[in-house]
Amino acid sequence: MKETAAKERYRDALEAKIEELSRFQAELEASRNQYALLYDFAPVGYFTFDRNGVIRKVNLTGARLLGLDRTHLAGERFESFVVGEDRFVFVNYISCVFKNQGKMTCRLGLTQRDRLPLYVRIEAMVAESGDECLAVLVDITEKKLAERALSESEYNLAKAQSMTHVGSWSFDPVTGSIKASDELLRILRLAREATNQESFAAAVHPEDRDKVFGQLRLCIEQAKSYEIEHRLKFADGSGKWVYSIVEPLLNGAGKVMQVYGTTQDISERKQAEVELSNKTNELQAIFDSISDGITVYDHDGRVQHHNQISPALFPGKIHPGKRCQDVFHTDLKEPGACPVERALAGERVETSFLSMREGKETLYLDITATPIKDTIGDNTRALVFMRDVSEKRLQEMHLIQAEKMSSIGVLATGIAHEINNPLASVAGCAEGLLRRFNDTPGLSEDPRLDAFQTYLQVIVRESYRCKGIIDNLLSFGRKSDGLAVNVDLNTMLREIIELISHQPSFRGVRLTTSLQEGLPCVHGDPSALRQVCMNLLINAHQAIPGEGGAVEVATCGPSAGMISVVIGDNGCGIPAENLDRIWDPFFTTKEAGKGIGLGLALSYSIVKRHHGEIQVKSRVGEGTQFTVLLPVSTK
Repeated sequence: MKETAAKERYRDALEAKIEELSRFQAELEASRNQYALLYDFAPVGYFTFDRNGVIRKVNLTGARLLGLDRTHLAGERFESFVVGEDRFVFVNYISCVFKNQGKMTCRLGLTQRDRLPLYVRIEAMVAESGDECLAVLVDITEKKLAERALSESEYNLAKAQSMTHVGSWSFDPVTGSIKASDELLRILRLAREATNQESFAAAVHPEDRDKVFGQLRLCIEQAKSYEIEHRLKFADGSGKWVYSIVEPLLNGAGKVMQVYGTTQDISERKQAEVELSNKTNELQAIFDSISDGITVYDHDGRVQHHNQISPALFPGKIHPGKRCQDVFHTDLKEPGACPVERALAGERVETSFLSMREGKETLYLDITATPIKDTIGDNTRALVFMRDVSEKRLQEMHLIQAEKMSSIGVLATGIAHEINNPLASVAGCAEGLLRRFNDTPGLSEDPRLDAFQTYLQVIVRESYRCKGIIDNLLSFGRKSDGLAVNVDLNTMLREIIELISHQPSFRGVRLTTSLQEGLPCVHGDPSALRQVCMNLLINAHQAIPGEGGAVEVATCGPSAGMISVVIGDNGCGIPAENLDRIWDPFFTTKEAGKGIGLGLALSYSIVKRHHGEIQVKSRVGEGTQFTVLLPVSTK
């Protein structure tokens, strides 16, 4: 009985134990299923790797990250799913995990078939067995792409700031801290560690410092945006111009919490403005220095711009706002002939204009009016050139007179040639009579013929003297054949002096010569060189008022391959303001009828044609000296 009761108690206890074990097993199975569920569907990938990086286990999330079913992943090398540039990183990472036996982290890019790259962060540590490691993969693709986008944005911003020379900055008025972009530090020539108020203040030009920081204080106190241009000055003495736009950031109470600004390097623009201003001034100076009158009319025919000459041509009629009718319509006889109106209509006009001015000489103008199209082409302006040709008209009359004098000169040369032959006959006859007188002794004893021999000698001497003068005149007036030959300057000067010394107007002037003997020849046109020396000698004589003056002619050389002819006088001299104009055609200070202003211009042209130089020195009241330099002949 007792034995049976004991067996029943044992059986009951055993059944209770079995029931408890079954309950524990069911709980364990439920816990295991829950763990498996958590393992498979965790938001991160779980991997088990061996020492070679071969996948032993992987959860569903890990398989999804690799884009394959996990039944195909066991035994695969994980590095085959890593992007090429990161494979070495993974191999080295696994080696370090097993070597260090600690938790380590790295970031990799994974390749997925027909999908964009995936970026993950791996955290791994060695298991207790030491033959495998447990790894967690976290998808950081969005973060990586955001970081990349931020990096690209920051790069693009920095690049844009660098290209536009614009730096950005912010200032905390409470803490006084400053944040600045790299471009701003480059503009200010500051290092990153020097981002403070003192360094920023030191970069501002001392003369602009009060203005710059005064504006900043007003911005903080009054919460107002502003713009400012100012200078920077650096330790090496160089500087820059910058342009800043500053805006405050307010809190709900309207208090300035932060000040943001952009600063642009405008040194190039400032330099361009200076150059443009200089160019504008230069063009205006050129505009004003042109000796012609220049006027620009707008599309309504009103004066827009003009140079300094235009108002002088038409006093009171040319200034901004005046109409073309005030200038051209009063003297025009034909309607529609106004050059400005024709130019505004698109026609280029070249015409002459005659203005009868009360109490003044008649004004002769050559007018050129040109249309100016604007960029769009809607409106046309007119550019009008007005050249005063009144003096030219007078010079044309002088040229007509010169042509008459030239004709007279040709006639005189012909007459001189005709006189030369009779003079030769007279001289020959006188020489024959003189020889007969000398050959007949009885004639010299006749008292009635005492002066006969003397008279004959005077006739011969004066006849040959006249003949010599005529020969020199014919030589000077002979037309040049254009051929260059060797010319003896001393001989040529003696001929010219002999020719002009018999002129009555030159007899009151003392002429001295200093001609160097043995002077080499020059190669040139003898007729042209004779004209140069004649012009200079005539000018020298005419520069001496009255009698008692002196003219000196000298030759010397060679020096530096040049022979010099110096012709000087002690006459009235040339004013300094006229020295640069004496070579201009038709410029003369002589009285009417004594010259037309072509002698020196022609002389200058002839000397230059002979590869020589002509120089002048003069002082008013002391005289003038012309020096002609001609190259020595090499032939």
